[in-house]
Amino acid sequence: MTETPSAQPLRGPILLCAGTDAAAAARLAEAAADLLDDRAAVVLATWRPPPMFSAWDAVMDAAYDTQAELRAAARQAAAETAQAAADVLEARGVHVTRQVCPEELSPWQEILALADEVDASVVVAGIGEGHAVQPGGLGRQARALAHRSRRPILFVPAEHAPASADAPAIFAYDGSPPAGAAQRAAGTLLRGRPALVATAWPSARHAVGVARLAVPDEVVRKGADALDESTRLQAAGEAAEGAAQLTAAGWSCEQAALETARNATSALVGAADEHDAAVIVTGTRGRSALAATLLGSTAEGVLRHAGRPVLLVPSPKDEA
Repeated sequence: MTETPSAQPLRGPILLCAGTDAAAAARLAEAAADLLDDRAAVVLATWRPPPMFSAWDAVMDAAYDTQAELRAAARQAAAETAQAAADVLEARGVHVTRQVCPEELSPWQEILALADEVDASVVVAGIGEGHAVQPGGLGRQARALAHRSRRPILFVPAEHAPASADAPAIFAYDGSPPAGAAQRAAGTLLRGRPALVATAWPSARHAVGVARLAVPDEVVRKGADALDESTRLQAAGEAAEGAAQLTAAGWSCEQAALETARNATSALVGAADEHDAAVIVTGTRGRSALAATLLGSTAEGVLRHAGRPVLLVPSPKDEA
């Protein structure tokens, strides 16, 4: 059995990033309450000070407070957004602290700074605030958070509908330490529900057509079948290993080895669609110096194309 690195206890509060739209903030809070285990929450809403287009604007504002009304309106909108999220969480019995502050940094920087300050166990953020994101699109803030956070992040699509209590959580598992760490962390963060541990395996059959150009059909077919059976058995063993770990942690769990001719992303997203999953859990591959490889292709692909909440858990080992 593959050993997984021991994760640090995740005892801190939820940090919910309320964004700038009250209705979207309320939906985000509903998803957090439905999916995450009971713990206190900090709701963050930031407001953007009105821009100064010239030095003269800055001087006049300093002398006469010419932008006071605009600042007050932006501050009030942020407060209402934070309140909308807090109302949902408090109605579910969650103790909530609200943080409403001006944007002095980029929004994702504000979020990560506050996450460190409150030692958040998980960050909750939306994808495509206020509108549906086209397939494959994350938005700048979500992508920055995904690539830079050292803490688990629950990403929730803008138009997400609440999942039923018996909708499963799908755990992407390949036997690697990051996958094991993600599973362990998610087991402490998520509210209990059925679980499916899924391991994707690539079929060799898609390459048969090319091989037939030089090798007899029967030889190619037998070789592909033998390779597929070996790969399937390995994937089934990894899925069973992951399911055993979750079962030992108290989850009601099944396992599946998912055949795919394309990649693990398509297999996992397809399984999530088939089971109408409440959430997909996936680990990252550590922190590469190259942003494009930071998450790993499967984690980023799932995040981009799942169309449902994704709990992204960074590797516990920094590989900077």
